[in-house]
Amino acid sequence: MTPTQNSTLTARAASYAPSRDRLARTVADLCALGEKVSGTPEEQQACDYLTAQLRAMGVSYKVHRFDSYISYPTATTLTLLVPEARDIPAVGVAFTRDTGAAGIEADIVWAGAGGPEQYADLDARGKIALIDKLPTYGLCEAARKAGAAALVGMSSGPQRHKMTCSPIWGAPASKAEVDAMPAIAGASINRPDGEWLRQLAQRGGARGRLVARVDTRWREVLLPVAEIPGTEPEFLLMGAHYCTWFDGATDNIGAVAILLELARLFQGRATPPRHGIRLAWWPGHTHGRYAGSAWYADEFWHELNDRAIAYFNVDINGSRRAYNKALRNQTGEAAAYTAAVMRDVLGEIDPDQAASMQACLRRPERYVHHTRPHRASDQSFWGVGLSGLQVSSFLQKDDPDRLPNSGLARWWHAEEDTVENCDPDVLLEDARLHAQLVHGLVDAAVLPLDLLGIAGDVDDALREYAEAAPELRLLDEIAAAVQRFRGAAQRFHAAGARLDPADTAATAAWNRRLLRAIHGVNPAVYLLGSPFQQDRATGSRLLPGFKPLLDWQALSTDERRMLRVALRREVNRLVHALDEARRVIET
Repeated sequence: MTPTQNSTLTARAASYAPSRDRLARTVADLCALGEKVSGTPEEQQACDYLTAQLRAMGVSYKVHRFDSYISYPTATTLTLLVPEARDIPAVGVAFTRDTGAAGIEADIVWAGAGGPEQYADLDARGKIALIDKLPTYGLCEAARKAGAAALVGMSSGPQRHKMTCSPIWGAPASKAEVDAMPAIAGASINRPDGEWLRQLAQRGGARGRLVARVDTRWREVLLPVAEIPGTEPEFLLMGAHYCTWFDGATDNIGAVAILLELARLFQGRATPPRHGIRLAWWPGHTHGRYAGSAWYADEFWHELNDRAIAYFNVDINGSRRAYNKALRNQTGEAAAYTAAVMRDVLGEIDPDQAASMQACLRRPERYVHHTRPHRASDQSFWGVGLSGLQVSSFLQKDDPDRLPNSGLARWWHAEEDTVENCDPDVLLEDARLHAQLVHGLVDAAVLPLDLLGIAGDVDDALREYAEAAPELRLLDEIAAAVQRFRGAAQRFHAAGARLDPADTAATAAWNRRLLRAIHGVNPAVYLLGSPFQQDRATGSRLLPGFKPLLDWQALSTDERRMLRVALRREVNRLVHALDEARRVIET
């Protein structure tokens, strides 16, 4: 589908009229600054641009300054020495080891997909391991444990992707977390060069030099936050990272432009929204592994827990030919609302493209819906308990520029992510859709968040665990707690539907009970650890504390005994959260 052929904007959505020219101008202006690394002069220039725009609109804002642990590659060269001399263009990997100016000279070995099993019969000690995937923390660790001195990954095409490999979410809180950063050098090359180099490595005798300079240190970063007050104290938190690799037109300057345009649209209304809007431009997204949003969650935890309606992440928007709108990172209670707005604004989604997007957003669980949050994309607010939502623009499945098994364009994290690859018409439609989603939340008399979605998610996650250990009756306690919670939620939402929208006192009281229930139960659904800590940036699943159950059948008797102890605690935690949320809505 294309924006002009398949967009059926309703009159209500059309009442918010984003400016195509303003969106395009913001993208062009910020892309002209080049790569915007957190803690650099380019970040300061981008921050100054945003705040100047906000001042011109009359929007109140504050710039937070704080220290964060930032990493970015400053220079990367890969040179083949044997069997011939050749320079291979490469880009660096944040949070990998700096080689120094002399670099690493070593044999190059082919490690296939780069997992631990690929090194079982491969002597990679002191060598440069070449793999057919992009560098990630897990692949860096597999190479390091095999004794490799460096890891070189390859893309799916002619582009070269800058990547990050820290397992720590946000800034490190201890020396142990700093020490967890990959102790191995890294680089990324394109597929044609990678395939050529693979053939040489497989024949044996290939030798090269990798110079990978990486600047990793504490830096002061800037986080501008704008505020549009509502008539109630609650607010919707929105965020888009404004740091970029290269120019970053579609990751993430298009989203930055959408946030600015939403500030203009909602600030310019004749009457304020019922609930406020807080718009944040995050630093340290990739350069700091979500450092900006993690810092904000830490610093404003109590205010967010008390007053925030939801977190709306804005990321990957406006890409050329990105006509598919993908719901992502949405918690269960927001799912019905976002789907309804999508139908309202865009019409029915083509089933073939919907199936394609589902494949792109695949999750590790067997039954959990593919749009549920992943441990990425500034999802720093699970401990606070906030509902989440996001809509990204993906390329269609047959687009030649689409990355394999992804909706992303090949210019993601690459030098080609320039203003020419951001389509103002696609970005305009994205802005309209975001405006409608915001409107439906901040102007709602009764918030459109459905507790039954949480109950359904717990059921879906629990089903796979129960199938892995059908004899374990401990899980029956959770099923019973879910049923109690579901019954209370049905009665609560039925009462909400009977409220008079004009009765602000009654609807406000209902909304606050809803938010207390959501914020109380979501940490138990999404987090492995404490609500006041951040889980690692290494993948996630719903009810993560139950993951060891998937190996139940392979465990020894003593291992099962120990796991029962751990599971007893996880069951207590989840049942308590469900019952406490139920008591809130039954009050």
